[in-house]
Amino acid sequence: MTPDKHFVIDRHPHYPQIIIGAGFSGHGFKFSTLVGKILMELAIAGKTNHDISLFKLSRF
Repeated sequence: MTPDKHFVIDRHPHYPQIIIGAGFSGHGFKFSTLVGKILMELAIAGKTNHDISLFKLSRF
C-alpha cells in the first residue's frame, strides 16, 4: 500500500516499456475492471483518455 493510499498507475521511469499497476490493497478489487482497461490502453496505445495524474509514480 502506498503512503497516500492511492494506486500507482504509470510507466517505469527508466524502462518505459514497463507499465506499473500497484498498491491495490483491500479495496483495489472494486477498480480492477477500469484499472485493467487503463493498463491495456497504456500497453497497446501508449496512452489513455483517463486522467491518471493522481496515480503517477513521481508523486513520491
